[in-house]
Amino acid sequence: MSTKVLKILITIAGIVGLYAFLAVRSPFLFNLTFREKVIPEYWENTRYGELYYFNFIKNFREEGLPRSKAKYRHTEKHPQLQEADMLIFGDSFMDFSRMITFPERLSDTLNCRVYYERFFNDHRPLVSLKEAGYENNSTKIAIYESAERYIPIRFAHPHVEEDIPADSRSGMRKAFASVLHWIFLEDSEVKYSTMLNRSILTTDIHSYINTLKFNTFGYIPATTPDYAFNEKHPWLFYYEEVNEDSTSYYYQFTDEQINNYCNNIEGLAKQLKEKYDLEMIFMPIPSKYTIYHKLINDDPYNNLLPRIYEGLAVRGVPYIDIYHDYSDSDEILYYGTDTHWNIKGLDIALENTLEIIDGLGYQESNLMSQKNN
Repeated sequence: MSTKVLKILITIAGIVGLYAFLAVRSPFLFNLTFREKVIPEYWENTRYGELYYFNFIKNFREEGLPRSKAKYRHTEKHPQLQEADMLIFGDSFMDFSRMITFPERLSDTLNCRVYYERFFNDHRPLVSLKEAGYENNSTKIAIYESAERYIPIRFAHPHVEEDIPADSRSGMRKAFASVLHWIFLEDSEVKYSTMLNRSILTTDIHSYINTLKFNTFGYIPATTPDYAFNEKHPWLFYYEEVNEDSTSYYYQFTDEQINNYCNNIEGLAKQLKEKYDLEMIFMPIPSKYTIYHKLINDDPYNNLLPRIYEGLAVRGVPYIDIYHDYSDSDEILYYGTDTHWNIKGLDIALENTLEIIDGLGYQESNLMSQKNN
């Protein structure tokens, strides 16, 4: 190889490397090379199911999925916290917008102002309410929704109204820390991987190789290890639902662990009532594998949700039982290549929620009286 050719190749590699370095730090540059744009907080804004993008195997492209709609919490319909008649703390199920989201549906059905706060694994609503300076002068409902697999994470320890320590660093130290954060970006490896897998130049090649490996050797990435084809309809299951951790369908919980989770759920409910006059309803959403594992096997369920229901009933904490209706339904309630429910699944959850709210005495007339006060 001549020196001239080597210099050209080194220059090209340097340009590509510099672009990649800048692109993971700039949303515009990051999306510039993508066929399907990555929109922050709109992970479902893709052509195929969410889980397809973990393996890029063509056999698991779920066609005809509805496009993402405007998320309720980003619209004018979403009230400010202090103005709300009802509060919802929830994860991606509450935010999943291939249909009108659950909080918006609940708001429309009850004709009341529903505030929704999106959270991740270890969110503490007591902290966010305190930070927001929330004040309440009448009893209101607060729904705490959690995906089944994250209950052991979110309620392994009691929820406390802890203070976030003030940042006492000088302006110079803060600026220096910001520069270091920009250079050593925390999620840069994930973004580099996304660029490699989804760019216009590489996505078809990446998909072809992964599809060939699957069809020839049965190889599938560890992030989506279990799969099925039901009447040519693809199903993928996320690794957290089938691994050996406490997020899994197979994890064997002790009575002590179940009691601990239920005690901590009850503890949160008591604090929300005492501090903010909020009546908490617990809403666990079954994992897709919990409902549809029979597409693959007849393995017994660890009964996490029924045991949680039983523990909460003893403690007098209101909860929404979705698991039994889902298990008894002949309908398809989840997208095959996504971890989330479809509109039929949301419909059942909404109906069950309205029954619990009505049972607590919060009929539409009650909520409307709050709205007019």
